[in-house]
Amino acid sequence: MTTLPAQKLNGKLTLGENTADNGGLRIAYMALLDTLAAQGKTIDDKIDGYTEAQRYFLGFAQVWCQNQTEQAARQAAAGGPPLAGPLARQRHSAELRPVRQSLGCTKGQPMYPVNSCRVW
Repeated sequence: MTTLPAQKLNGKLTLGENTADNGGLRIAYMALLDTLAAQGKTIDDKIDGYTEAQRYFLGFAQVWCQNQTEQAARQAAAGGPPLAGPLARQRHSAELRPVRQSLGCTKGQPMYPVNSCRVW
């Protein structure tokens, strides 16, 4: 994997995309909980060693796997909506408690900074 130089995003330009990602992921997770309950299953049931929650969040993360040149990343970060969404590698919703719990994140780790906040 090639590591691109740090790219700062303009939060004002990415706010809509960030909110949509976070809200959509949360609503879909709630639907998953309801579906599992209707099937008599729980979010902690495992398939191939992963809980339902882990499989759900890993699936979301895989949607955003991509290769991107530095030039393309800079262009996307600098553009206005709809181009100014978060870069794929910056799309995550670790502020969602279920993400942190299912992946075993603890405060102070990269996915759970000490100075984090809750959006929803």
